[in-house]
Amino acid sequence: MNSTYSNQLITHQNKIQKYSPPGHDGTVNIRLFDRNFCENFEMVLGELEPGGVAETHHHETEHQAMYVLSGLARVTLANEAPVDCGAGAVIKLPPKLDHHVLSLGPDSLKLIIIYSPPLSKRGDAEID
Repeated sequence: MNSTYSNQLITHQNKIQKYSPPGHDGTVNIRLFDRNFCENFEMVLGELEPGGVAETHHHETEHQAMYVLSGLARVTLANEAPVDCGAGAVIKLPPKLDHHVLSLGPDSLKLIIIYSPPLSKRGDAEID
């Protein structure tokens, strides 16, 4: 029998709404923790299909940290040469740093992404 805590605090990723952020093609994200859990950060499970891309953008006030679970990402920071990042790579993005991410394939790129503070509403497209 589940306790009240278990019912409120434990779930499976398959029960959480999926979305694609603006400026991202071939991306399916799941917001594992949002500002309702903690106003200091949000944590996202991101998946980019091979060839999927997060177009060049930056975040005004949010720090972003990405951890590559699997796949291969080509990450471009500011005007520097791209860097290929595989499983185990840790990518730190301070506010206002332009960045671009491309999933090189052949497998999907899977990431854990943390934003602090949580992102503001920005027109995410819900995915069924």
